[in-house]
Amino acid sequence: MRSIDFTHAGGFPLTQNELDHLQQAYTECINALASLGGNPTVPAIISGMVKTTAGSAVTISDGWFYYNGAMVRFTGGTVTPTGTDVPLIVIANNTTALTYNDGSIYPALSNVAATLSAGPAATTADHFPYSIMQPYQYFFGLGGREATWNSMSVYTTAATGGVAGTIYYKKNWLTNTLTLQGTLTANNAQNFAASPGAMFYTMGTLPAGYIPATNAYFITHFYASSMFKDDLGVSWIKHLSSGVNTGGQVYINFIRPDSVVSAYSVVLNAIIPLD
Repeated sequence: MRSIDFTHAGGFPLTQNELDHLQQAYTECINALASLGGNPTVPAIISGMVKTTAGSAVTISDGWFYYNGAMVRFTGGTVTPTGTDVPLIVIANNTTALTYNDGSIYPALSNVAATLSAGPAATTADHFPYSIMQPYQYFFGLGGREATWNSMSVYTTAATGGVAGTIYYKKNWLTNTLTLQGTLTANNAQNFAASPGAMFYTMGTLPAGYIPATNAYFITHFYASSMFKDDLGVSWIKHLSSGVNTGGQVYINFIRPDSVVSAYSVVLNAIIPLD
């Protein structure tokens, strides 16, 4: 981080270079923090910029947004788009000239700000539709979780139901949670333990970093619109108890179905707290 030590005696040599150093000290920090939100080419709302409508009139409140690597102040307003026009955020750089000691005049003071307008839904470096803006926390959330799914292949022997399929899992560091998804098919469902002694069957073991601190439980759903009876012909089955233990094992309480059902599939879609 840039800084200047002003404690030395003798009279500090203040020049344009030192002032530029100070300016970069805060702009670099602001942009570094703002870039944590993700893609800088998609405008991210930092604060304010709340949209309200009254008939065909659209009002956007004052606020700040981050776009193309810069923090921009927005002055709110109201527009009434017609035809195919949409509310547009328009960025302008308003400059003020200064006269230097040698008499030269340069546009030195810059004030980049944005206002509300209406026009065709096009995106450029200096204007874009309000509708494409995302709240800053949206991008921050994307950066806080894995972008791609990990996978765990499942295969159990015929004696333990002949379960096959894939479990997909992904971690979210912001919420410290694990998401599980997948479809599993029990190809030899008649080999599950008979009721009422149904057992939990291990589908696989998650790697370190994806294991909960305490046993976690969730529901696995029978993959059909109807239900089936258990092997005693007593209970109609739609959901199965499932869980992940502190050893990382994913397990499902598979039920032996009525004798007319030789195989069935289940789907899982659960969010597991890891702390």
